[in-house]
Amino acid sequence: MAEGMKSALELALERTDHVRKAIEEEGLTLTQAQQEQLAELEREYSAKIAEKDVMLQTELRQVFVRYPPAEAYALAEELRQRFLDEKRKLMDEKEEKATRIRLTGK
Repeated sequence: MAEGMKSALELALERTDHVRKAIEEEGLTLTQAQQEQLAELEREYSAKIAEKDVMLQTELRQVFVRYPPAEAYALAEELRQRFLDEKRKLMDEKEEKATRIRLTGK
């Protein structure tokens, strides 16, 4: 390589630096309190989703024990879809709260 050419890492760091400066200039940096609130929000919703997942796994095991295979597969698919719907709802709630925290700090 010719002397004076920059590595991909150097170019990426320059771009990151430009983005960081633009964020600071526009006042988009988060306070320590906001960062902590966002981290707590992430922990809270990760726990809620994990709890729903554990409940799904428990229900799936029960379905396959209690019902014949044909019925069990249909019920299992219904349970999975319900889980995905609940997970999507929780993720939307989390994002709404995160946006509120970013904008207002509350």
